[in-house]
Amino acid sequence: MQSKIKILGHPVHPMLVPFPIAFYTATMVCTIVYASNGNTFWFHVAFIANCAGIVMAAVAILPGLIDWLAIPELSDAKSTGLKHMVANVFSLGCFVANAAINYTKLSAAHPPVQAPLMLTIAGFLIMLYAGFKGWKMVQTYHIGIDKFAPEELPQENAVEKNANEIFTDATEKPEEKK
Repeated sequence: MQSKIKILGHPVHPMLVPFPIAFYTATMVCTIVYASNGNTFWFHVAFIANCAGIVMAAVAILPGLIDWLAIPELSDAKSTGLKHMVANVFSLGCFVANAAINYTKLSAAHPPVQAPLMLTIAGFLIMLYAGFKGWKMVQTYHIGIDKFAPEELPQENAVEKNANEIFTDATEKPEEKK
């Protein structure tokens, strides 16, 4: 099934999901660094990354929801998509709660780290589960892929020819070889 929301023929949802993944990962790493050294710089970087992850997750939700609604009812893909979506909502909830808690502590000399660390790790682990379900939708059920698109695979001997062209000196003429 092809994605319903595309830009220049490319599905939008898979283009957006790397952003919250990267920001959530940065949030967790910075929170762990803050927990280990107590430098509030890392607390503030974690907060900013957390907020950026929340915004990008919210942006990715709409095209993902539209694609999910287009999946045929009572299919395994629909069920897997629902698990993917619910897990992402729970992950987003952990990061929203983390941002809310951390916002009130931004001006503290030494903000507490226990709750932010637990929420960040929980949100990250739930996000990993959601990612596995999302990848299953692509890999197993071909959601977002036009599986009827003509494949342009090189001929078997074309690969060898390209390799020979790459690894030979283009300025050397064949008759000049000794």
